[in-house]
Amino acid sequence: MTQTTVQVLGPMAASVDGTPVRLGGPRPRAVLAALVAAGDAVVPEQHLIDSVWEERLPANPRHALHTCVTDLRRALEPGRPAGHPSSVLCHGPGGYRLRLGPDALDARRFAALVERAGTAAGVRRPAEALAAADRALALWRGPAFADLAHLAFLDPERWRLAELRCTAREIRAAALLALDAHHLAVTECALLTTEAPLRESGWALRARTLYRSGRQAEAAAVLHTARRTLRDELGVHPGPELAHLTRRVLVHDPTLAAEPAWAVKQPA
Repeated sequence: MTQTTVQVLGPMAASVDGTPVRLGGPRPRAVLAALVAAGDAVVPEQHLIDSVWEERLPANPRHALHTCVTDLRRALEPGRPAGHPSSVLCHGPGGYRLRLGPDALDARRFAALVERAGTAAGVRRPAEALAAADRALALWRGPAFADLAHLAFLDPERWRLAELRCTAREIRAAALLALDAHHLAVTECALLTTEAPLRESGWALRARTLYRSGRQAEAAAVLHTARRTLRDELGVHPGPELAHLTRRVLVHDPTLAAEPAWAVKQPA
């Protein structure tokens, strides 16, 4: 049975039975991206047209859409007999939907691995959590939908995947700390707060990691930086969790050094 896979964690790509296939120009790629972002739902034709062409509509939008669909079907199902219904890019009531196997979309595999890592972290199995987080992060080849950065309709899906990636990195850092790989954990947290400076959980984990590594003064300095960053960028004060952690670091709470660093919020 033919296996079609699609990758969106980086520039969009696809393969059939392990052989890369050409997805064509930006319009077919945008159609495929819209179907990926919709999950298993049928996307109405008009919504695809409005999203993919935005304000610069072709003379015959529906014909242009059908041409993109035909090209994508030819690429994703090269062995499909003429006239047979598509089993990958299917026509539904008033639109199209993408049907892929459970492991055929890298974003779906990524989300499942992050969930597995979080579950392992929750029951204090750091080696298992680290392995799952590493497998999840290895799927990334660059920003999600990297070759379609100009399409605003993909922003919610980009944001969701980016948040999941931050969660995976936090789980990874906490697992490294639990396995006494303090230096690697500190480095991971520093990278995370540099790349996602408005994420309070990353700052909290970095401070906890430094404190448990015997670097209490640096932990306090990191929390001060977090407070200043949130104030300057968002005009807000740290939330209750970060504020409470700051107080504990400043008074050198002896219980803090013994606490596991598993205070990682799971994605909704």
